Amino acid sequence: MNGNNTLNIPELEERLDGDFELFVELSDLFFEDSSALLLKIKDSIEKKDPEALRKSAHTLKGAVSNFSAQRAYDAAYELEVAGKDKTFDESPEKFAILENEIVEVVNAMKLLVAKGSFN
Repeated sequence: MNGNNTLNIPELEERLDGDFELFVELSDLFFEDSSALLLKIKDSIEKKDPEALRKSAHTLKGAVSNFSAQRAYDAAYELEVAGKDKTFDESPEKFAILENEIVEVVNAMKLLVAKGSFN
């Protein structure tokens, strides 16, 4: 896996004004929050609760945007729209894509943290 495919590191570094310690702190929060949000999204799909799906996907979309993770952002956006439009037909497949993207983001973030810098 190439972290630059998952995270836009130059954009991320610029977004955080080069503050790698801030990245580490935000990453720790994301590691905790993303799992809970994925569970909320999955639950809202199973219960066919469009408002819960929209809100949870929107929240996760915002979180991944902080890390310049475009593919995860797009996947969350697709589920946010599904909630807004109250369409659940493709939601399980869209959730599988989102879940995979979040795993990729977490892995890329952990690699970057282990590396100790943006460069």
